[in-house]
Amino acid sequence: MTLADVRVGQKVRVVAIEHTSQAAEVIRLGIIPGLDLAVVTKVRSGPVVVQNGVSEVAIGYRLARRIVVQRVE
Repeated sequence: MTLADVRVGQKVRVVAIEHTSQAAEVIRLGIIPGLDLAVVTKVRSGPVVVQNGVSEVAIGYRLARRIVVQRVE
């Protein structure tokens, strides 16, 4: 599943970043494999806002579709 598929309130762990050409952009946002995130808000076909600790980051829909995640309970 990708970050774009996650519902608001779910917690996920970043597994991989597809398309290495965009990996640098994701890493600049502080999103790296192994990181746990919580989805705060989401706009249909729009940005996904995730929380990492006390920081919140908005990730565009196209980029969110390239971040592979798994649910964390």
